[in-house]
Amino acid sequence: MKKRLGIYIFNGAEVVDWAGPVGVFAVARRMDPELDAFLIGDSLVPVMATANLSVNPRYSIDQKPDMDAFLIPGGIGTRAEMHNGRLLDFVKKLPEKTLLVSVCTGSWVYGKAGLLDGIKATNRKNGDPSEKILPIDRLAEIAPKCVIDRHRIVDSGRIITGGGISSGLEMGFYLLERFGYGEEFIDKVAHIMEYEKQWKLMKDDRTGVV
Repeated sequence: MKKRLGIYIFNGAEVVDWAGPVGVFAVARRMDPELDAFLIGDSLVPVMATANLSVNPRYSIDQKPDMDAFLIPGGIGTRAEMHNGRLLDFVKKLPEKTLLVSVCTGSWVYGKAGLLDGIKATNRKNGDPSEKILPIDRLAEIAPKCVIDRHRIVDSGRIITGGGISSGLEMGFYLLERFGYGEEFIDKVAHIMEYEKQWKLMKDDRTGVV
């Protein structure tokens, strides 16, 4: 069974985007200690996420840690990261067995890498006052061959994209499902987190493989 989730962390990464999946996996580990979620940086230098939160990556991309899924969160920093040649090269060279996952504007990176051509993907659908174009519309500009989908979780096989900022939590639950855990296990995690009502509402707002 797949166990390891690597999450890319960078300056300006939106806290909920990456902390949501980490939190879900942290609770799930109480029932299966072999599960692991860890942070990967461009280097091992601490980065400053949103809210001025200093974060220490466990690995750098040069260390090429073994993982079953690689998640890129969104945040103001994705505007720079989608032009980060080292990251784009890293993503394109990941083994086929590694799921490519994003939350919110993280899908811009996969779009910039040309990985969304001809497949469905999503992004944040609600803008903030600083944005002149909605992030999901920006995705359509970055990846014009992508099939834009407005579901909260869009599973296109190897590539799985999540919608808005809070969808990081649903992505965490959904990845447990893709990793082979059953509904009872996942519902138990949601129950422990006192998130069962929201999970029940959101679990069907998805399209794709599972």
